[in-house]
Amino acid sequence: MDKTENEVHKPSEINQDIEQRKSFLKKIFLNWVQDNYDKAFLFVLLAAFLIRIWIFSITNEQALWWDAADYMATAKRWAGVNENLIDMWYYRRGFLWPLLGAGFFMIGIGEIGMRLLVVLFSTGVVLVSYFLISEMFNKKLALLTSIGVTFSWIFMFFTGRLLTEIPATFFLLTALLFFWKGFMKNQGTKYFILFGIFSALAVLTRMQYLMFSVPLLFLVLIRDKHKAFLNKKLWIAILAFVIILIPQLIIHNAHFGNPILDLTNYYLGVEGISKTGEVGVKLEKTSDLFLYINNIPYILDGSYLDSSNKGYQNLFVPFYLYPVYVLFLIGIFIFIFNLILGFDKISKDEELQKKVFIIFWIITIFIILGYMAPQREQRYIMQSITFLFVIVSFGLFYIESLSKKHLNISNEKAFALIIIIMLLAVIPSFMFGKALTLSKKTSYQEIKWAGEWIKENSLPSDIIIGGSLPQLTYYSERSVYPFELAYRREMKKTGEEELNKFILENKPKYYSISIIEREEQWAYEYPQKHQEFMKPVRVFEMNAQPVLVIYEFDYLGLNTINNSVNSTD
Repeated sequence: MDKTENEVHKPSEINQDIEQRKSFLKKIFLNWVQDNYDKAFLFVLLAAFLIRIWIFSITNEQALWWDAADYMATAKRWAGVNENLIDMWYYRRGFLWPLLGAGFFMIGIGEIGMRLLVVLFSTGVVLVSYFLISEMFNKKLALLTSIGVTFSWIFMFFTGRLLTEIPATFFLLTALLFFWKGFMKNQGTKYFILFGIFSALAVLTRMQYLMFSVPLLFLVLIRDKHKAFLNKKLWIAILAFVIILIPQLIIHNAHFGNPILDLTNYYLGVEGISKTGEVGVKLEKTSDLFLYINNIPYILDGSYLDSSNKGYQNLFVPFYLYPVYVLFLIGIFIFIFNLILGFDKISKDEELQKKVFIIFWIITIFIILGYMAPQREQRYIMQSITFLFVIVSFGLFYIESLSKKHLNISNEKAFALIIIIMLLAVIPSFMFGKALTLSKKTSYQEIKWAGEWIKENSLPSDIIIGGSLPQLTYYSERSVYPFELAYRREMKKTGEEELNKFILENKPKYYSISIIEREEQWAYEYPQKHQEFMKPVRVFEMNAQPVLVIYEFDYLGLNTINNSVNSTD
């Protein structure tokens, strides 16, 4: 008689196979867990993931803001959602984020997939921060740093936004980890190649991350001086970086000319060296250079405990409201004191090199951002938050040394004490991140509803005149032209006369305008001036007040606009 399948595969054999598979997975994912610091970090990483999943659960249906919708509208166009969509993409930006979005839309998971991807990248920032600081310093410092990054209100809030800063920060910190293994620890050529690859991915996600070549070059020069230029492995890393960037360089050159000259002209304000001559930044006052440095208390703690909700914009704040900032001040004093004492030893001492690199990274990046982005957006400094918490942790180490000296407690109890202090210190940041996320949950909701209504009440070939350009384009999946007709940044804005001609020639279906975005006054007055051929068909309200109105064009009553156009010819 033949043996049955159950007789052939006995339960003990099946259990053995399962255990082998478990062991294989454990080896892949937990092979790095070697001591109590690694085990403790697993709990931190789990907390980071759960917090970010919670953020996802309350934001996955919220309306996209301007920049996020800009990326995702382009993603829909590249995915072929509507072949009639105009090209809104701004070609000075790296294309990786909308390209990923296009892939997600093509396989049917679109926005929800991108939101989950941000959750993974945000959790990944905590993971790579731990590995990076472990490599640079030690696991004890890495554990404290990872706690700070986990509960940072900036990472919490922007985990709910489909923006480029979180994925770009993940790529950049991963690149820095490989740089440290390759250049500082000399662990092999493969790390130089990986450094070049991940640096390119960071730049392809967010072009402004080219600025991090400045602190990296600084570290290379203080360590190796002129010999750095003879380092073949560094040149291999640069080659890998350039090869991956070739598509972006070609696209950029096609629209704006030489990428290096154009970006120098546009972002650094060096006039007269690019094809377009556009200058995107202009320093209004010297104090703008220090905007982000002055904003460190708010960056670290938020302003949840500040009843006036000012979010103090300078370094002199009520210390009791900013516990992490207090620890930062202690840590920065230790950093600077050590650097002053060992200034003449920096080129020979790796510990001093690490500290001066961190200080230089923070200061130069904050000043460059003050020059390039004086409107002050905390998301721009995400890549420096890990290093800010390294400095905070040095402040905790000082408290640890005092506790061992004056309280006569063991090393384990002293470390447990500073872990508790760190957890208590980050509560205001966590609470602020939670409050801010909930308070912005319904923002721009009316624009989302308007776009969805337009999609249901129009054909794919219809075009729209409207404000909130990227959001309306994303949700309506229709070509939307702004009132000034400049649907890309580099395009010249026009006025009412040009809009009249555009309407006559292109026959848009709807005109959407809201008080949510600030528009030119003539754009608000336009429907009243042309009531003969524009009628309101949908009104969206907030607190019983209209905030967005959609008008439909009636081309049977075009005499008034015809007369207006003819009179200007």
